[in-house]
Amino acid sequence: MKVIIIGAGSVGYVAAETISDMHDVLIIESDAATADAVKNRLNVSVLHEDGTNPKIIEQAIENHKAEIIISTLKRDDSNLFVCMIAKRFKPEIRTVASITNPDYLIKTTEQGVEGVDIIISPELLTAEKMYKLCVLENALDYEIMPVFKESMAVFQVPADSNMIGKVVMNCLDAPDARVFAIYRNDDLFFQVESMEIHAGDRICVMGSEQAIDKINDGLGVVTTSREIIVLGGTIVGRHLSKLLASDSKKRYVRIIEKNQDVCKELSRLLTGVLVVNGDFTEPDIQSSENIFRSDCLVSVTNQDDTNLLMCMSAQKYNTNKIISRYLKKEYMDIFMFTGLDTIIGFDRIVSNEIRKCVMSTDNVVMRMRNHDEQFFIHYVTKQSKLIDRYFGDLSVPNGLSVLGIYRNGTIIYPMMDTLFEEGDRVMVFTNFTKDKDLARVFGRKIVSES
Repeated sequence: MKVIIIGAGSVGYVAAETISDMHDVLIIESDAATADAVKNRLNVSVLHEDGTNPKIIEQAIENHKAEIIISTLKRDDSNLFVCMIAKRFKPEIRTVASITNPDYLIKTTEQGVEGVDIIISPELLTAEKMYKLCVLENALDYEIMPVFKESMAVFQVPADSNMIGKVVMNCLDAPDARVFAIYRNDDLFFQVESMEIHAGDRICVMGSEQAIDKINDGLGVVTTSREIIVLGGTIVGRHLSKLLASDSKKRYVRIIEKNQDVCKELSRLLTGVLVVNGDFTEPDIQSSENIFRSDCLVSVTNQDDTNLLMCMSAQKYNTNKIISRYLKKEYMDIFMFTGLDTIIGFDRIVSNEIRKCVMSTDNVVMRMRNHDEQFFIHYVTKQSKLIDRYFGDLSVPNGLSVLGIYRNGTIIYPMMDTLFEEGDRVMVFTNFTKDKDLARVFGRKIVSES
């Protein structure tokens, strides 16, 4: 696919990095130094021009024969403008706009307004993910599965959980969910149906939102997330606080921000949230606000080093649950080294969203934190090795797990007697990196990332 990306900032660079190995990418960047850096680092074409200039957009679409244009400039209005202009020059082109401010979330083509086909907002997606991690006390990770629209969560099994010692196939009191993998120490297990659950296991579950909530409660909640403190009055912090305050369960939400003007704006926009003006890196504020005694502490500033500092301080004081984000992917290893599990990477949010935008519905791929672990959808055709075979007859190697089947608008969690039919979409989780390993199970047309 031929793709144009407008802007090579944080979103644009990650977008290009994600798809440049599979697609023909042209980046339009106005800053000369940034354009040269991208050209040297990535396998992309680079045009040093103003990406908001209609003439430049028209020429780029025509010369590159673009099928999709992704605008990732810093200004939200510029991104919407680029998409609308692109549609004028080529109505069939797919347009994607990256948005920061929720006020710019306009209706898309699918909603009846021509111009912007897809809107992605890394900040709002981060906030929504953090919200689920706050209210699911045992969850370390959470995603919405593409196409299936089911939830995926990674739960840590508490030391006193009632599930310890139970076999996986008997542990879930939720027919609309499936345990598809288990992380134990440094190992990842895929064929888990007959495994016993141990304390400290990280179990990967796919299911409905209600089932995920039920499993979280079934694991045993040591401390309910009632008092939640959000550090940083950023867009992520604001949206997260709003979601928490409107939750069905009563939450006591505080957001702490040192900029007085930002605090005034937050007080105007947020209902049911206590806004505190202060520098949370100062010991006196930490003490007066009992920051580290909260049930859940979330650090969402725009500085990775500040987020890291606050999380490490919270660890020292044994805060019950700590959630943070990082903007630069180089910080991921540092966060992991400190033992922080519940962290959200800006690069992963952007990467997964761009994959959904660029790839066809039948071919969506989503990656876990470890980039060798991925989800893909196999479309059962007449050439597929799965067609007219029972799930129980499959010889599934370790390193691969079948999560579910999407058939006629419903989700089927396969049992031994489940028959694969033509037209089924099969969600697969794997850490195989070579197509030949997957071809043994699915046939030549695996539907990987191409």
